Amino acid sequence: MSWSKKALEWIDGNKAYISVAFTWDLPKAKERASTLVTEGYTVYAGGPACLLMPEYLSDVAHVNALEVSALERHNPEATFTSRGCVRNCKFCAVPKIEGKLVELDNWPVRPIVCDNNLLACSKAHFDKVVDRLKPLKKIDFNQGLDARLLTKYHADRLAELDCMTRLAFDSVNYESQFMRAYEALRKAKIAKRRIRVYVLIGFDDTPEDALYRLELVRSLKITPNPMRYQPLDILKKNSYVSPDWTDKELKRYMRYWSRLRWLNSVPFEEYDGDQSKNAAWRKR
Repeated sequence: MSWSKKALEWIDGNKAYISVAFTWDLPKAKERASTLVTEGYTVYAGGPACLLMPEYLSDVAHVNALEVSALERHNPEATFTSRGCVRNCKFCAVPKIEGKLVELDNWPVRPIVCDNNLLACSKAHFDKVVDRLKPLKKIDFNQGLDARLLTKYHADRLAELDCMTRLAFDSVNYESQFMRAYEALRKAKIAKRRIRVYVLIGFDDTPEDALYRLELVRSLKITPNPMRYQPLDILKKNSYVSPDWTDKELKRYMRYWSRLRWLNSVPFEEYDGDQSKNAAWRKR
Protein backbone atom coordinates (compact mmCIF):
# COMPACT_ATOMS: atom_id res chain seq x y z
CA MET A 1 0.00 0.00 0.00
CA SER A 2 2.91 2.35 -0.64
CA TRP A 3 2.59 5.71 -2.34
CA SER A 4 4.85 6.94 -5.10
CA LYS A 5 7.54 9.25 -3.71
CA LYS A 6 7.84 11.58 -6.70
CA ALA A 7 6.02 12.95 -9.73
CA LEU A 8 4.61 10.21 -11.94
CA GLU A 9 5.06 9.93 -15.69
CA TRP A 10 3.53 7.77 -18.39
CA ILE A 11 3.46 7.88 -22.16
CA ASP A 12 0.66 7.09 -24.59
CA GLY A 13 1.63 7.42 -28.23
CA ASN A 14 3.04 10.89 -28.81
CA LYS A 15 1.59 12.21 -25.53
CA ALA A 16 3.46 12.30 -22.23
CA TYR A 17 1.63 12.74 -18.93
CA ILE A 18 3.08 13.99 -15.65
CA SER A 19 1.18 14.01 -12.35
CA VAL A 20 2.70 16.08 -9.54
CA ALA A 21 1.34 15.73 -6.02
CA PHE A 22 3.68 18.09 -4.16
CA THR A 23 4.95 21.52 -5.16
CA TRP A 24 8.52 20.64 -4.16
CA ASP A 25 8.50 18.07 -6.98
CA LEU A 26 7.74 20.74 -9.59
CA PRO A 27 11.38 21.66 -10.40
CA LYS A 28 12.27 18.08 -11.34
CA ALA A 29 8.95 17.70 -13.16
CA LYS A 30 9.81 20.77 -15.23
CA GLU A 31 13.20 19.34 -16.14
CA ARG A 32 11.58 16.11 -17.22
CA ALA A 33 8.83 17.88 -19.17
CA SER A 34 11.44 19.92 -21.04
CA THR A 35 13.29 16.74 -21.99
CA LEU A 36 10.09 15.11 -23.21
CA VAL A 37 9.30 18.15 -25.36
CA THR A 38 12.72 17.95 -27.02
CA GLU A 39 12.03 14.26 -27.70
CA GLY A 40 8.90 15.20 -29.63
CA TYR A 41 6.18 14.52 -27.08
CA THR A 42 3.26 16.75 -26.26
CA VAL A 43 3.29 17.02 -22.47
CA TYR A 44 0.23 17.19 -20.25
CA ALA A 45 0.67 17.94 -16.54
CA GLY A 46 -1.71 17.81 -13.62
CA GLY A 47 -2.07 16.95 -9.96
CA PRO A 48 -2.44 19.02 -6.77
CA ALA A 49 0.87 20.84 -7.28
CA CYS A 50 -0.18 22.00 -10.74
CA LEU A 51 -3.51 23.21 -9.39
CA LEU A 52 -1.69 25.24 -6.73
CA MET A 53 0.98 26.64 -9.08
CA PRO A 54 -0.40 26.32 -12.63
CA GLU A 55 2.09 28.79 -14.11
CA TYR A 56 5.17 26.79 -13.11
CA LEU A 57 4.94 24.23 -15.94
CA SER A 58 2.90 26.32 -18.36
CA ASP A 59 5.83 26.96 -20.72
CA VAL A 60 6.61 23.25 -21.18
CA ALA A 61 3.25 21.50 -20.76
CA HIS A 62 -0.51 21.74 -21.07
CA VAL A 63 -1.26 22.27 -17.40
CA ASN A 64 -4.21 20.71 -15.57
CA ALA A 65 -5.16 18.85 -18.71
CA LEU A 66 -4.74 15.20 -17.69
CA GLU A 67 -7.28 13.14 -19.59
CA VAL A 68 -7.51 10.40 -16.95
CA SER A 69 -7.33 10.19 -13.16
CA ALA A 70 -3.80 9.57 -11.91
CA LEU A 71 -4.82 8.42 -8.42
CA GLU A 72 -4.52 4.71 -9.18
CA ARG A 73 -1.06 5.33 -10.61
CA HIS A 74 0.04 7.00 -7.39
CA ASN A 75 -1.47 4.13 -5.40
CA PRO A 76 -3.68 1.40 -6.92
CA GLU A 77 -5.28 0.76 -3.52
CA ALA A 78 -6.54 4.35 -3.11
CA THR A 79 -9.98 5.86 -3.67
CA PHE A 80 -12.08 8.97 -3.02
CA THR A 81 -15.73 8.79 -2.01
CA SER A 82 -16.03 12.58 -1.68
CA ARG A 83 -14.11 15.67 -2.70
CA GLY A 84 -13.56 18.99 -0.99
CA CYS A 85 -14.07 20.00 2.63
CA VAL A 86 -16.30 22.15 4.84
CA ARG A 87 -13.25 23.63 6.57
CA ASN A 88 -10.99 26.43 5.38
CA CYS A 89 -7.74 25.71 7.22
CA LYS A 90 -5.00 28.13 6.17
CA PHE A 91 -2.34 25.41 6.05
CA CYS A 92 -4.38 23.11 3.80
CA ALA A 93 -4.48 22.99 0.00
CA VAL A 94 -7.91 21.36 -0.25
CA PRO A 95 -10.04 24.56 -0.20
CA LYS A 96 -7.95 25.96 -3.04
CA ILE A 97 -7.85 22.91 -5.30
CA GLU A 98 -11.11 21.09 -4.52
CA GLY A 99 -13.47 23.64 -3.01
CA LYS A 100 -16.69 22.77 -1.23
CA LEU A 101 -17.59 19.28 -0.12
CA VAL A 102 -19.14 17.07 -2.81
CA GLU A 103 -20.27 13.47 -2.26
CA LEU A 104 -19.49 11.13 -5.15
CA ASP A 105 -22.18 8.73 -6.33
CA ASN A 106 -19.85 6.14 -7.79
CA TRP A 107 -16.31 5.33 -6.71
CA PRO A 108 -13.98 2.32 -6.80
CA VAL A 109 -14.19 0.29 -3.60
CA ARG A 110 -10.59 0.23 -2.39
CA PRO A 111 -9.03 0.04 1.09
CA ILE A 112 -7.20 3.39 1.21
CA VAL A 113 -9.85 6.09 1.58
CA CYS A 114 -8.43 9.54 0.75
CA ASP A 115 -11.47 11.71 1.49
CA ASN A 116 -10.47 15.04 2.95
CA ASN A 117 -13.39 15.14 5.36
CA LEU A 118 -15.50 12.00 5.24
CA LEU A 119 -17.26 12.83 8.51
CA ALA A 120 -18.62 16.06 7.03
CA CYS A 121 -20.62 13.99 4.54
CA SER A 122 -24.24 13.06 5.11
CA LYS A 123 -25.12 10.10 7.33
CA ALA A 124 -26.45 8.29 4.24
CA HIS A 125 -23.15 8.70 2.42
CA PHE A 126 -21.09 7.70 5.47
CA ASP A 127 -23.20 4.57 5.92
CA LYS A 128 -22.83 3.72 2.24
CA VAL A 129 -19.05 4.00 2.53
CA VAL A 130 -18.88 1.76 5.61
CA ASP A 131 -21.21 -0.83 4.09
CA ARG A 132 -19.24 -1.02 0.84
CA LEU A 133 -15.91 -1.25 2.67
CA LYS A 134 -16.96 -4.08 4.98
CA PRO A 135 -15.68 -6.93 2.77
CA LEU A 136 -12.18 -5.40 2.65
CA LYS A 137 -9.25 -5.88 4.98
CA LYS A 138 -6.73 -3.33 6.26
CA ILE A 139 -8.77 -0.25 5.46
CA ASP A 140 -6.97 3.05 6.04
CA PHE A 141 -8.69 6.43 6.32
CA ASN A 142 -5.50 7.96 5.03
CA GLN A 143 -6.23 11.68 5.20
CA GLY A 144 -7.55 11.55 8.73
CA LEU A 145 -10.96 11.93 10.33
CA ASP A 146 -12.15 15.30 11.62
CA ALA A 147 -12.12 14.96 15.41
CA ARG A 148 -14.48 17.94 15.72
CA LEU A 149 -17.17 16.01 13.83
CA LEU A 150 -16.64 12.45 15.08
CA THR A 151 -19.62 11.15 17.05
CA LYS A 152 -20.48 7.94 18.89
CA TYR A 153 -22.41 6.85 15.80
CA HIS A 154 -19.35 7.28 13.59
CA ALA A 155 -17.16 5.43 16.06
CA ASP A 156 -19.56 2.50 16.39
CA ARG A 157 -19.79 2.11 12.63
CA LEU A 158 -16.03 2.40 12.15
CA ALA A 159 -15.64 -0.38 14.69
CA GLU A 160 -17.39 -2.69 12.21
CA LEU A 161 -14.42 -2.36 9.85
CA ASP A 162 -10.93 -3.81 9.79
CA CYS A 163 -9.47 -0.33 9.65
CA MET A 164 -6.83 2.14 10.74
CA THR A 165 -8.39 5.35 12.01
CA ARG A 166 -6.42 8.59 11.89
CA LEU A 167 -7.24 11.77 13.77
CA ALA A 168 -5.59 15.19 13.49
CA PHE A 169 -4.44 17.33 16.41
CA ASP A 170 -3.47 20.52 14.58
CA SER A 171 -3.80 22.99 17.43
CA VAL A 172 -3.89 22.95 21.20
CA ASN A 173 -7.17 24.85 20.85
CA TYR A 174 -8.79 21.60 19.70
CA GLU A 175 -7.66 19.52 22.67
CA SER A 176 -11.14 18.91 24.08
CA GLN A 177 -12.54 17.91 20.67
CA PHE A 178 -9.58 15.63 20.03
CA MET A 179 -9.96 13.92 23.39
CA ARG A 180 -13.70 13.50 22.90
CA ALA A 181 -13.10 11.84 19.52
CA TYR A 182 -10.38 9.60 20.93
CA GLU A 183 -12.59 8.49 23.80
CA ALA A 184 -15.45 7.76 21.40
CA LEU A 185 -13.20 5.47 19.37
CA ARG A 186 -12.01 3.67 22.49
CA LYS A 187 -15.55 3.26 23.84
CA ALA A 188 -16.42 1.67 20.50
CA LYS A 189 -13.65 -0.85 21.31
CA ILE A 190 -11.32 0.31 18.57
CA ALA A 191 -7.87 -0.81 19.71
CA LYS A 192 -5.17 1.75 20.41
CA ARG A 193 -2.96 0.09 17.80
CA ARG A 194 -5.61 1.03 15.22
CA ILE A 195 -5.54 4.72 16.09
CA ARG A 196 -2.96 7.16 14.74
CA VAL A 197 -2.76 10.92 15.18
CA TYR A 198 -1.39 13.51 12.77
CA VAL A 199 0.27 16.32 14.76
CA LEU A 200 0.99 19.46 12.72
CA ILE A 201 4.12 21.31 13.84
CA GLY A 202 5.76 24.51 12.67
CA PHE A 203 2.52 26.32 11.82
CA ASP A 204 1.06 28.96 14.13
CA ASP A 205 2.53 27.18 17.16
CA THR A 206 5.65 27.08 19.32
CA PRO A 207 7.95 24.18 20.19
CA GLU A 208 6.34 24.09 23.64
CA ASP A 209 2.84 23.90 22.11
CA ALA A 210 3.89 21.12 19.74
CA LEU A 211 5.62 19.17 22.51
CA TYR A 212 2.51 19.36 24.68
CA ARG A 213 0.37 17.85 21.92
CA LEU A 214 2.91 15.17 21.01
CA GLU A 215 3.40 14.12 24.61
CA LEU A 216 -0.35 14.09 25.20
CA VAL A 217 -0.81 11.71 22.28
CA ARG A 218 2.03 9.50 23.54
CA SER A 219 0.52 9.46 27.04
CA LEU A 220 -2.54 7.78 25.52
CA LYS A 221 -0.27 4.90 24.39
CA ILE A 222 -0.89 5.66 20.72
CA THR A 223 1.56 6.78 18.06
CA PRO A 224 1.73 10.44 17.01
CA ASN A 225 2.67 11.17 13.41
CA PRO A 226 4.45 14.56 13.30
CA MET A 227 3.72 16.58 10.18
CA ARG A 228 6.07 19.48 9.42
CA TYR A 229 4.19 22.40 7.91
CA GLN A 230 4.95 23.08 4.25
CA PRO A 231 3.69 26.33 2.61
CA LEU A 232 1.41 25.74 -0.36
CA ASP A 233 3.89 27.23 -2.84
CA ILE A 234 7.13 25.81 -1.49
CA LEU A 235 9.61 24.49 -4.07
CA LYS A 236 12.08 22.93 -1.64
CA LYS A 237 10.68 20.63 1.02
CA ASN A 238 11.38 21.57 4.65
CA SER A 239 12.91 24.92 3.71
CA TYR A 240 10.28 26.98 5.57
CA VAL A 241 10.87 27.83 9.23
CA SER A 242 8.20 29.76 11.12
CA PRO A 243 9.27 32.70 13.34
CA ASP A 244 8.83 30.77 16.60
CA TRP A 245 11.04 27.87 15.51
CA THR A 246 14.56 27.19 14.28
CA ASP A 247 15.42 24.76 11.54
CA LYS A 248 17.49 22.75 14.01
CA GLU A 249 14.59 22.42 16.42
CA LEU A 250 12.15 21.40 13.68
CA LYS A 251 14.55 18.71 12.50
CA ARG A 252 15.04 17.53 16.09
CA TYR A 253 11.30 17.18 16.61
CA MET A 254 10.79 15.35 13.32
CA ARG A 255 13.69 12.94 13.86
CA TYR A 256 12.65 12.02 17.36
CA TRP A 257 8.88 11.79 16.99
CA SER A 258 9.13 9.94 13.68
CA ARG A 259 11.35 7.30 15.29
CA LEU A 260 9.44 6.36 18.43
CA ARG A 261 9.70 2.71 17.45
CA TRP A 262 13.34 2.95 18.55
CA LEU A 263 13.39 6.07 20.71
CA ASN A 264 10.27 5.71 22.85
CA SER A 265 12.33 4.81 25.93
CA VAL A 266 14.46 7.92 25.51
CA PRO A 267 12.99 11.11 27.07
CA PHE A 268 12.64 13.81 24.45
CA GLU A 269 14.67 16.29 26.50
CA GLU A 270 17.65 13.91 26.30
CA TYR A 271 17.56 13.71 22.52
CA ASP A 272 19.67 16.33 20.75
CA GLY A 273 18.77 15.39 17.18
CA ASP A 274 22.18 13.93 16.30
CA GLN A 275 21.43 11.27 13.68
CA SER A 276 24.77 9.57 14.35
CA LYS A 277 23.46 8.60 17.78
CA ASN A 278 20.38 6.81 16.46
CA ALA A 279 22.03 3.39 16.47
CA ALA A 280 23.17 3.86 20.06
CA TRP A 281 19.70 4.99 21.15
CA ARG A 282 18.15 1.88 19.57
CA LYS A 283 20.29 -0.35 21.79
CA ARG A 284 19.12 1.29 25.01
